[in-house]
Amino acid sequence: MYSFNKSKSDTKLYIKKGNGTVLNVFEANNEVYIKEIEKGRIIPQTTKDTLLYSDIEKEYISNKMIALNAVVNGKNYHIKVWKSTIEYDELMEVVFVVFTLLLVLLFLVTAYINIKISKLIWKPFKSTLDYIKDFNVNTLHYKKLESNEITEFSELNSSINLMTSKMINDYNNQKKFTENASHEFQTPLAIIKGKIDLLLQENTLNEETMKLLVSIEEATSRLSRINKSLLLLSKIENQQYEKTDTVALLPLLEKVKTLNEDFILDKKLQFVYEATEELDFRINSELCFILINNLVQNAIRHNYKNGQIIVSIKNKTLIISNTGALEPLNENTIFERFEKKSSNVNSIGLGLAIVKEIAEANSINISYHYKNNAHLFSLSQFKNMVT
Repeated sequence: MYSFNKSKSDTKLYIKKGNGTVLNVFEANNEVYIKEIEKGRIIPQTTKDTLLYSDIEKEYISNKMIALNAVVNGKNYHIKVWKSTIEYDELMEVVFVVFTLLLVLLFLVTAYINIKISKLIWKPFKSTLDYIKDFNVNTLHYKKLESNEITEFSELNSSINLMTSKMINDYNNQKKFTENASHEFQTPLAIIKGKIDLLLQENTLNEETMKLLVSIEEATSRLSRINKSLLLLSKIENQQYEKTDTVALLPLLEKVKTLNEDFILDKKLQFVYEATEELDFRINSELCFILINNLVQNAIRHNYKNGQIIVSIKNKTLIISNTGALEPLNENTIFERFEKKSSNVNSIGLGLAIVKEIAEANSINISYHYKNNAHLFSLSQFKNMVT
């Protein structure tokens, strides 16, 4: 309303001064209408909204208009003054856009600052997290976490240092105990076995005593094998076989077959190769030999006379199948320790458990299936195996 009153007073002033030039400009800009009317005529002041055609916008635009009469220098004038309401709407639109842009800019700046501050604050925590991910009890040069300016993170690092130190000490103690215990077991077992061998060579023993000594010798041999197998499992679990090689399986299979030739001939087994391609595993060569040898020995031990062992390589998968019991084994327990399906006295129930541990430690998938009266063990290494 302030602009209307000012325009009305300005118009009266220009009429009073006779400044027709400015009034002509106002009229040309469609902002004022002035017309002299007869004296004594009174036009009440009114304010209303109206539509006026704009030559600039080429359309009708909403305007606010005030109309009245005014006596200036003894003359009576009819005066109309109007202002476009579009200017107000446009102003509000500009204010809204500017305000929105400011808010967006403020948000982006705040987000950027928060990200920078978060990275700065959480950098020590990320370093600690990376340390935990890379921690290995077999690390020869153990490096402790350093304290930092943030009290909470410094306390966290201190706690982790204590925990990792205890883990390394416990691991080394367990490793030393396992090795010592295995060695201490093997010594008396070797002595017992040696004494039994000497007694068996005596000609004064009767048949009953001989049978007892043979039974004791078999039990001693079995106990020795169990001891060695448990030590091997402990070494695999503790990741003491770190060095990996590219091991070709076909030559290794031939080596394993030659090593077990006597057992194969004893049962008159048919050993068949159906390998159509080469296959390599990234694995410690010693562990790979144990892996394949245990599977082949398992196929021999649980086979029957005149049976068959088939070794095939298809689609990057090694398959060792054998004839045997005419029923499938329990897939859920077959790889568990001391799980024995047969009554074979030579089986200690750890062969397949060792196979499973070696496979898992080297990203090798092992599975068991029973198909066409044959027991099949399949081995395939993951493609993303880390070398």
